[in-house]
Amino acid sequence: MVKAWWIIAVWAMPVALTAQNGLPFTGAGLLRASGGISPGFLLYGGSTNIYLNGKLEYFLEDRISMRGEGFWYVNSRQHPAPLDQNSQLAFGPFLHCIKGRLDLSAGVEAGLSFVHPANNWMAPLWAPQDPRMDPAPMRAVPTVALCGSLNYAVWDYLHFFLDLRMVRSRYYGSPLGTLNLDELVPSAGLGWQFPVKHVGPPSD
Repeated sequence: MVKAWWIIAVWAMPVALTAQNGLPFTGAGLLRASGGISPGFLLYGGSTNIYLNGKLEYFLEDRISMRGEGFWYVNSRQHPAPLDQNSQLAFGPFLHCIKGRLDLSAGVEAGLSFVHPANNWMAPLWAPQDPRMDPAPMRAVPTVALCGSLNYAVWDYLHFFLDLRMVRSRYYGSPLGTLNLDELVPSAGLGWQFPVKHVGPPSD
């Protein structure tokens, strides 16, 4: 994952050096989109989930945007994986502080996580483990996430981003009781941006 981020950074450098002299538009009417691969570090499970993620963000005002994100659960770096499924959808408002090409933002997202715990979740604590017991069923679990983002516009239609999400999630009713699925999800890469409705430069 770290190697991939270095490749993205090296590829972005010549783009930034050849960018136009004028500042790319950022403000009301701007649409941003990106996708990539993100790790999710479970804070209480000791494992790392791997997601394919996509993000769409629209600026309602110069400093306010609405963002929607999707995370498709691919697998876990832990074997056997504690989860068979943990895909997520989230949506929420963001407040931006924009200085030139740099855009710092923070927001809160509410969403749903489609969770299916594996039958071996914390198996050492499950004694005796009954092989006849069915795994906990998939459920739509409400989530809330605190998010921070750094965006740097390298071109009118291209930006570099660095995101960090702190997700709170609980699965109730498993054979082990309540499962704490809080996780930290970083992501970084290059994204597209399009001025859908140009209403002038952002206000100071």
